[in-house]
Amino acid sequence: MNLILAIIQPNKLDEVKNALVAIGIQGITVIAAKGFGRQKGNPLSFLGLYRADGKAFTVDFLPKIQLEMIVSSEMSDLVVETIVKTAHTGKIGDGKVFVLPVLKSVRIRTGETNDESLTYSDLETERV
Repeated sequence: MNLILAIIQPNKLDEVKNALVAIGIQGITVIAAKGFGRQKGNPLSFLGLYRADGKAFTVDFLPKIQLEMIVSSEMSDLVVETIVKTAHTGKIGDGKVFVLPVLKSVRIRTGETNDESLTYSDLETERV
């Protein structure tokens, strides 16, 4: 099992989610995040906002979306490829994907562990 962490542009969320569901992903956690990478934030000089020293104010942390999902080891490469393909715009700030090993997973309700805790049976359709 692996934990897939993906940092993507907010405007790509629906497209990435739909692509992941299409390949069989049954659970995703979405977290609103802020961060920066190579782009180092955006200057606000176009709004006329300058510091006392005459330099433009910058927004150092840009809005991002963090996706988290635990998937079987067999699905990891497909999930990463799907995220990269769907979130790609070719511009700085598209994001990153990380894959981390997961040692154990337990479904609290049933006690199922590892891969069995990641999938849903046909009988599990009711929502909490």
